[in-house]
Amino acid sequence: MLWKKKKPLGAEPLLVVAAAAAAEEPAEKALDVVATMLRVYGKYAFDTDTAEARQTEAQCDEWATRISMGPARPRPSQQAGSEAGRREAAEAGPLLRDWPGLIGFLHERRRAESEYVVRSMSGFREAILCFADCLGKALGEDRQSDASIGQRLDKLSRAIETKDTTRICAQAQEVVDTVRGAMEVRRKRETDQVSALGERLRELREELSEARKKAEVDALTQLSNRAAFDEHLKHLASLGVLLGEAPWLMLVDLDHFKAVNDNYGHPAGDEVLRQVSRSLSRTFLRKQDFVSRYGGEEFAALLLDTTEAQAELLAERLMGNVRGLVVQHGPHEISVTLSIGLAALGPTEGGASWVARADAALYRAKSLGRDRHEFADLGGANTVPVPVAARRARR
Repeated sequence: MLWKKKKPLGAEPLLVVAAAAAAEEPAEKALDVVATMLRVYGKYAFDTDTAEARQTEAQCDEWATRISMGPARPRPSQQAGSEAGRREAAEAGPLLRDWPGLIGFLHERRRAESEYVVRSMSGFREAILCFADCLGKALGEDRQSDASIGQRLDKLSRAIETKDTTRICAQAQEVVDTVRGAMEVRRKRETDQVSALGERLRELREELSEARKKAEVDALTQLSNRAAFDEHLKHLASLGVLLGEAPWLMLVDLDHFKAVNDNYGHPAGDEVLRQVSRSLSRTFLRKQDFVSRYGGEEFAALLLDTTEAQAELLAERLMGNVRGLVVQHGPHEISVTLSIGLAALGPTEGGASWVARADAALYRAKSLGRDRHEFADLGGANTVPVPVAARRARR
């Protein structure tokens, strides 16, 4: 009969594997959700006084990878003292998912963010409360003085009706004294309030100035950011020939940076960017040199009072400094090189054309083998930018 047929050899283990896979599927989905939530949290992180947004994003990405890739703990069915259990614990022990560590990281980071927001808002709240307090006191005192003056005027009005000159003079003197007293009180109050509000405004101005500086600085590299670069570029292009010596634009790109992130992870890539940024700061030491992070692994330098020979010397010095870098990441030593495009601002040239020519020179340096610099062709407003696809391909 059919129910007496023997099961095919190996059918039972396959069913067990399928059942185990079905049981593990919800757990795998949960891990995916946790990893996604970590990456979203990191993506929308913000700078605080204890951590940079990019640092938080990198840490969240690292935790997401560890949670996704880390092996699960030994199943309860395995005996902890068995040979198989000991072998699995020895092999997987260091890589077990660190749930307490993840919870501690999120708790500490969220607490720090909450405290930072509270501190940041307290200054504005205190200024508003100070203003409201001054306004409330002023309105209250004005009502009192107005009521007192009104009473004196009523008495003076009644005295005038009696036509008693002595009484009229006495009441008029009281009105004068009351008005003079109210004016003195008001002047003193205004002086005190202006002083109090001025102090709060000075504090707020300092806070806003610091916030503006932070807004113009790239959190990871501590160089000027792209928005600050765009503004500086626009000013230089507007001045044009009035600058005397044409300013130079240097676009710098790390060679094969994607491979660094792929092979060693984003935290290693971030450390490379930080150390290259320090090399840039040490190369361009003059106050008039403007150095910024242009985007991703690209940097830019705007150089004033610089000849072509000096610009080339600076490019060679920068490439030499970066060649000498050895970034330590765990057991790995990472070395990188740069490609550079150089362009002097042409007569009547706009900022977009200037950047496009420097970018084309950078693309040519990449195409000719990397770890080199190239000068831009002479051009003007009709210079065609390097296509986005080509920019990506040159990495």
